[in-house]
Amino acid sequence: MANKPKPEHENANRILATAWRLFQQKGFKGVTIDEICSGCGLTKPTLYYYYRDKEGLFVSVLQHQLALFNRVLTQPGNIEQQLQRLAVAILENFQIEYSVLMRDRAHIKKPENQAAVREAFRSGLFNPLLLLMETGLKNGDLQARNPEVLTLAFLGIINNFINRGAESGTSTAELAAELTQLFLQGAKGQRAGFT
Repeated sequence: MANKPKPEHENANRILATAWRLFQQKGFKGVTIDEICSGCGLTKPTLYYYYRDKEGLFVSVLQHQLALFNRVLTQPGNIEQQLQRLAVAILENFQIEYSVLMRDRAHIKKPENQAAVREAFRSGLFNPLLLLMETGLKNGDLQARNPEVLTLAFLGIINNFINRGAESGTSTAELAAELTQLFLQGAKGQRAGFT
């Protein structure tokens, strides 16, 4: 069974934040419980009060982060505003491409934890974004395409720019706006001779 975090508590939040940073820096295999405890200034018994083991903590960290994206996608606004907010949230909350962390799922051995991560990804990010794409298609905001392809294409565009805004001297908000426009408008120029 996946860890159910205790009610919101400063220690639990500190553990999640520290573990999130370390898992991104070193991957699941590269992080030890001792490092997490040291990073958040807590003892092992305190960590184990909130999280059963490293795998359960990893699952909880992913669930926590993915729930953030769901909250972003459920805020009101037109499709451009919603996509741009999601792009900002992803670009600000990941230090590495999210696909790297999703590959770390291979280290999750307990079937219930594997299912919990799949469900967190689907309910926290993929399904809300898919619903936004479906709504955009229905409202005529998007060209008639497969909404799953649109969802994966948008995530792919954003994923490739994680941690790259600083390289170009572009703010996260500016980069998110540019990438959202690229997704919505495409790269085709007015003089392009193809359809």
